[in-house]
Amino acid sequence: MNSENIGQARQSLGWFIVLGILMIVLGMAAIAEPFVATIAITIVISWFLLIAGIVRIVHALQSRRQKGFWLKLVVGILYALAGIMLIGNIFGAALSITFALGIVFLAEGVFEVITAFQIRPEPNWGWTLFSGMMAIILGILILYKWPFSAAWVLGLFAGINFLLTGVWMIALSLPSRRIPNQRTGI
Repeated sequence: MNSENIGQARQSLGWFIVLGILMIVLGMAAIAEPFVATIAITIVISWFLLIAGIVRIVHALQSRRQKGFWLKLVVGILYALAGIMLIGNIFGAALSITFALGIVFLAEGVFEVITAFQIRPEPNWGWTLFSGMMAIILGILILYKWPFSAAWVLGLFAGINFLLTGVWMIALSLPSRRIPNQRTGI
């Protein structure tokens, strides 16, 4: 690792560890209360869609003299309507979002596995590989059991994923603390 990479790693080390701890805490909370976590995740995603729709509509109206105005406006309206529909039917939204999360976990897992092999010589790269493989397995399980377990699976699997992500974030950060500072030798 060259001195530039060491400096960058040291700068972000504290925040990376804090984020890892936060992911572990959120993961444990979601595992402890999966139904509540499912509803919370569904509500947050629903509101994000509504807010994104409003922002897209405002952006479209501000750029109404440019090409693509109507397309931007329609997409914004669709986002807003989707958010309103999901907020109005949280349990139905949980079904849809659970399916989408299965696809996201599957894709995230594939990307984490690829990342693990790209950082392979680094210490503790195996944690990233393990997290990616677990995300792939969770994605497959969500899609296989859907829709019957949508009330609890979203919260439970999100909790497991958060927990594992927090563990690899902290595990990858720890060896960086042992690298001596080039200037002081400490």
